[in-house]
Amino acid sequence: MMDRKLLTMLCYLLVMVYPFIGCSTGDTNGEESDQQEVPEEISVTIDRSVKYQEIEGFGFFGAKDVWWNSSDPNYFFDDKWLTQIIDDLGITVWRNELYPNNPVESDISTDPQDGYWGKQEAMVKALKAKADEYKVPLKYLLSIWSPPGEFKIACSMTWAGDENAQRGGEHGSTKNGGTLDPEKYDEFADWLKAGLDMYRTAGINVYGLSLQNEPLFVEPYNSCVYTTYWYCDLLKNVVPQVKEAFPDVKIYGSENMLDMEGAEENYQWFYHMAIKNDPQALNCLDAFAVHGYTDGVQATAIAKHRDYWTRTREQFSAPTGKPYWMTETSGYIDSWNGDGNKPGAIDLAIAIHAALYYGRASTWVWWQGSELSGIGEFCLMSGYQKGKKYYASKHFYRFVRPGSRMVELNSSDEEILGVAFENTDLNNFVVILINPSQILKTVNFEGTDIPATFEYYITSNKSDENCSLQGNVGKESILLPANSVVTLVNGRYKEE
Repeated sequence: MMDRKLLTMLCYLLVMVYPFIGCSTGDTNGEESDQQEVPEEISVTIDRSVKYQEIEGFGFFGAKDVWWNSSDPNYFFDDKWLTQIIDDLGITVWRNELYPNNPVESDISTDPQDGYWGKQEAMVKALKAKADEYKVPLKYLLSIWSPPGEFKIACSMTWAGDENAQRGGEHGSTKNGGTLDPEKYDEFADWLKAGLDMYRTAGINVYGLSLQNEPLFVEPYNSCVYTTYWYCDLLKNVVPQVKEAFPDVKIYGSENMLDMEGAEENYQWFYHMAIKNDPQALNCLDAFAVHGYTDGVQATAIAKHRDYWTRTREQFSAPTGKPYWMTETSGYIDSWNGDGNKPGAIDLAIAIHAALYYGRASTWVWWQGSELSGIGEFCLMSGYQKGKKYYASKHFYRFVRPGSRMVELNSSDEEILGVAFENTDLNNFVVILINPSQILKTVNFEGTDIPATFEYYITSNKSDENCSLQGNVGKESILLPANSVVTLVNGRYKEE
């Protein structure tokens, strides 16, 4: 019989006549190599009998533009853009802030807010209608940046685990930190229930609620801080009241930094360890959640994702049985590769892979989805204009649908990153492969029950490769160009 390596080389020469295989060999300036290289052959072993987390969804925060740029409710959405994010990008999670002036109409101590229900309600309802049109099971997440100012008091704390932290005295503002007055737990719970009811009246059952966004940071915008002890008390005193009225809403937290909750030198001292060590608080939490930053702005270094996500799984989700969510990240420039200071779009794909593969995260949420001022490091698109980060995200968002289960996948080449999912409702099987190296590879799948054919989608540094369908491939001799992301799909990936 013909030697497999010889067969691979012959197949490679044959398919070179097809446009979709004429890919860049990974030169980051987009220029083609003068010579074609012989691809390295690797094996990817898939065991569908070993199943991991069930995916809840992928998404982003906000509207077509940031909430503070207009007072016109119709400014923030239109039918074309809603179709784009639901049917093209494929979001299945949408996150928003529950603003302090909603639904407290008499909150005289709350500072002026850039977001409020009067400007958001139309967008919230239109998004739900568009998701329903495409039969997408869209999940709504709410997060609190600050309670109403009238519920807050001043505080003094030096770090998250400060046992000598003090709280007391007037604060009276949603901004510049402060903390929730523990005497206001009942009022805060009532305010949260009123907010959930506000969404329910609009036809939306909120899927997840975070009691505090980034509880360590004092910010000039809406913010509120808690020590690890105060945060656990918050859960124990407020969540039972919320659950009594809304038993199905999932409480997620602490939305602290991945670096703090996952680094070896940090994880013992922050919120998730405190929750884990407090059985009553742990019982009040449905999902651990982190933000993919070092400080609320800078993205976590790509080289550290594997270590951090592995530790969060081993320390928190595995021993407690609680799922892990990543509910905010940004700080990636909109070029395929980073610039040495900031990561790029392929790095975003690597970060998503790390959360799924090493952390077994079930939810991934980007920060602001769109900004009309242009595609910067904090958004995926500018209205209808799609960037490379949009397409890197689409490899996961569009094809890995809610209810998908990750299955065991191992690569013989440690440079090649991969994840595989099966979805019984859609009768599909999806494999996402990332080749961050500068070397062309060919992949052969090994294992049982591997589909014979796949649709082949690719994004690279080439301007015309943007999660682009390039044809069908088999389960052997799959070309994986240098510096690229490839998604292989067998079966349906749209709900009916």
